[in-house]
Amino acid sequence: MTVHEHTTNPAALTLAEGFFHRMFFQRAPGTANAVATDDMYMWLWWFCLAWFVFLMGLLGFFVIRYRRRPGKIAQTSTSHNTPLEIAWTVIPTLFLVYIFFKGFWGYMDKVVSPGHAIEMNITGVKWNWSLQYPNGAESTYTTRLGAKEIPVFYMPAETPIRLRMISQDVMHALWVPDFRIKQDVLPNRYTTFWFQANAPSGDKVHPMNDLEAKGSKAPFIAELAGVPYEDHIIYCAEYCGDEHSEMAAVIRVVSDDAFARWLDVIANPTDKSPVELGEIVWKLKCASCHSIDGSRNTGPTWKNIFNTNRRFTDGSSAVADEEYIRNSILYPARQVVEGYPNNMPLIPLRERQLEGVIAFIKSLSDDPLVRASVLAPPAEQKKEEGQDAPQ
Repeated sequence: MTVHEHTTNPAALTLAEGFFHRMFFQRAPGTANAVATDDMYMWLWWFCLAWFVFLMGLLGFFVIRYRRRPGKIAQTSTSHNTPLEIAWTVIPTLFLVYIFFKGFWGYMDKVVSPGHAIEMNITGVKWNWSLQYPNGAESTYTTRLGAKEIPVFYMPAETPIRLRMISQDVMHALWVPDFRIKQDVLPNRYTTFWFQANAPSGDKVHPMNDLEAKGSKAPFIAELAGVPYEDHIIYCAEYCGDEHSEMAAVIRVVSDDAFARWLDVIANPTDKSPVELGEIVWKLKCASCHSIDGSRNTGPTWKNIFNTNRRFTDGSSAVADEEYIRNSILYPARQVVEGYPNNMPLIPLRERQLEGVIAFIKSLSDDPLVRASVLAPPAEQKKEEGQDAPQ
């Protein structure tokens, strides 16, 4: 039986198997390869337990059988027993050979992807994950986990996906517990792994309207209304700095047809205004270092930053206008704000995303003239100006 022939339906597990899965793994495996990993882990656990019980039993028997008795001289121990020595060498070695090849086959099955796998690019940067789909688009949806918004990566079910990964700064490690996978993500070097997620169980369904979406972990997307999904959390398993514990993302598995519709949605995100797009970029790439409420963080706050005078560590200063914001993103080490370390990585953004960030920063200003340059006037103001208010 190959690893792809394993059952991954938790309901199909026996009572004993279900108990041990809950005790050791908490959640059911999300891929066929994960089932093979669980099987190998459980085999090793029972193997070690059986040998422990056997050896401790022998130890207890020998302690009692050959204990020193009053008035009886202890027997002289034999110095050599060739059959016994061969047995306790060969038999454990045969088990170890089986463990080696079983583990090696499982490892190769995880790192060598099928030729028809869909390739996607993941970038790790302090302290966020970003994913680029085959059409060049990036996910624009987030969900809240812990203290921050994290990105949601939609993936097709029962389709092999190959992730090509790289880091923009320090070492990270992409860990998906449900897939039983952890892979290092390194700067200046690509690493890969692949998976084929199981179909969603149907327990979670995308909301049908905005009202249902409130409080739901799945945003309202008209094209995905009513579509079942399954979430698998991505963590960083390599300590990478202050916000390491908050560096997470979600792999949201949907049907292949729903994934195709999702690609069409994000290919042309024309429904987003520059301010909305800038807020999305902030949530996905900048929120871990820059606050928008005036509080101090790893980097300067974006609240009321526009058109203010900024002093730098080299003693120079500049006004935080559009050009300054753009250069701060494209060349983060050129002008480091006084009182902050030079630790901002280069975050690649498209031109429209740069414009969105600038517009979003403007919208955070308390200056009404600055806000009015990027925000549509309210309906009341339009009425006073003699314009028709939107219905």
